[in-house]
Amino acid sequence: MIRPGRSRHPAASSSVARPGAAAALLLCVAGCSLISLKTPERPLSSRDLNARILTREFSYHFIAVVAQCADDIAAHDSDPEVLANALRWKIGAAAESQRAATRLAPMTALLDTWALTSQMRQFLSPGQLGGALLGSHQEAALTVASELDAGAEDLARRLIPAGEFAQYQQFVASYTHEHPLRDLQFVRASVVELWSQKRGAGSRLVDSIGTIPEAMEDVSDRTRIASEALSLQTIWRTELALRESGYSGGDLRAALTQLDQRLAKLSAAAESAPQLVHEAVADVRGSVIDLLRRVDSSAASILETLRSERAALAADVRGEREAVVVAADAERAALTRDAARIADQVVKASGEQARRLAREVLLLLSVLAIVVLGLPFAAGYLVGRARAGRTPADGA
Repeated sequence: MIRPGRSRHPAASSSVARPGAAAALLLCVAGCSLISLKTPERPLSSRDLNARILTREFSYHFIAVVAQCADDIAAHDSDPEVLANALRWKIGAAAESQRAATRLAPMTALLDTWALTSQMRQFLSPGQLGGALLGSHQEAALTVASELDAGAEDLARRLIPAGEFAQYQQFVASYTHEHPLRDLQFVRASVVELWSQKRGAGSRLVDSIGTIPEAMEDVSDRTRIASEALSLQTIWRTELALRESGYSGGDLRAALTQLDQRLAKLSAAAESAPQLVHEAVADVRGSVIDLLRRVDSSAASILETLRSERAALAADVRGEREAVVVAADAERAALTRDAARIADQVVKASGEQARRLAREVLLLLSVLAIVVLGLPFAAGYLVGRARAGRTPADGA
């Protein structure tokens, strides 16, 4: 009678061991999941990656089209004020487009670029502050601005979900109406700040900065765009500084031609009279000194402009870096809270499972004890009754 009890005891032990092993496996899996939750890398979504690439491609197109229109104006007009305004237009528009397209958050860069095209179209429209700055070529410039505005809106419509597009479109319309451009310096209110105010303090401007390779590619791309823009800006600002100093391209060529003529005169005079040579040398020296003085003044103006641009770029990079750090801290805190919550749930679930298994084991042991201990007594009782019944019968 003891053997059946011994044969069932290993089965009960194995039934207890299997749930225990399962609980340990659950804890290990939970621990692995907690470790994976703490990884700092999360790739950009397809929408954000497409927005970053297409917005920067649109910025290249924007700068090229504006520069081509300004060059056409310079080639077909002789009004000094119109020529200077054309230069200022392409300098301001190119710099602001490059700054908007290289925002850290791809969707913010798209929104800023769209708002810039809308502002420029409104600024160059008749009756606005910039509606007569380009003389007879105003209509051509307005056509270019309208086409760029339509292109930016079409790009936004392709990238922004249909349910969110109306919100973006309403923001661009109100921003253009409340913050119009005042001049060709393209001084603009911060789209990032106004957009964050509209969406509320709890919204995130940057969901993820991407994996390490994506972040490195972004830095490389931003550096390349900045270097290319710097070379173009230097050339255009030099031309504008010379024009504002009273020198145009024709004037510079005429000055060089006059210098060649004076050098030829000097060579001819050197063969005839030393006195004439001294006078010619003094005349040439005075002309060269005057030219160098103007060039120095233009160079100083360009260096000052570049210094201010560098300071503005450093401020933008510092602000974006601080925004990234804040967003990363918030995301890390959220991941920590999620990890703690999941750990609590795993511990609670494991405890409930262990208590349930303990109750089942105790119940099975009780039933087993009743069966093992009660069965011999029941059998003896039945056998005793049977024998007692047969004994009176045999006596009769």
